[in-house]
Amino acid sequence: MNTPDLIPVDAALEEFELEVAHRPLVRQIALRAGIVGGELKASYVKLHRIDGMHPLHVTHRGVEWFSSEVEVVSASGLPEAVWSKTNRAGTTNWGVAFPKIVVAAAVSVDDAVLAPAGGASDAPADAPRPARLSKPASPKPVERDYGVCDRCWQARTAAGACGCD
Repeated sequence: MNTPDLIPVDAALEEFELEVAHRPLVRQIALRAGIVGGELKASYVKLHRIDGMHPLHVTHRGVEWFSSEVEVVSASGLPEAVWSKTNRAGTTNWGVAFPKIVVAAAVSVDDAVLAPAGGASDAPADAPRPARLSKPASPKPVERDYGVCDRCWQARTAAGACGCD
């Protein structure tokens, strides 16, 4: 049997350029799942297990190929991020999605607008406040009825055509 050359998990994650914030979770999963090493692939890192079970795949979105929901929850500790999908052969693939990374914007003191202590502002109380930016509502599709053909009973198009024209 042709066994791949395994590299340490941290080295594989570094080569794969996995987000630094996600690496502690992958290390925790590797420790709890008995990972002996990694193998770098084009779109994921394959983590080989000591027990010979299916290797875990680390992608930029999460870790997958756990054998059960219990296994993925116990390895990750994130029951709210667990997902599953079943392939055509009926095999269920369990995985865990990485938590969203919230990046705080850095604001320099020179650019910051500071309010006076106590929350008071120089603007009068009845001054208009700036509008909040919101996502514009998407237009709802309009259903139109162009009638039905008397001969073939098909719905007419906007041009008045039907299946028998």
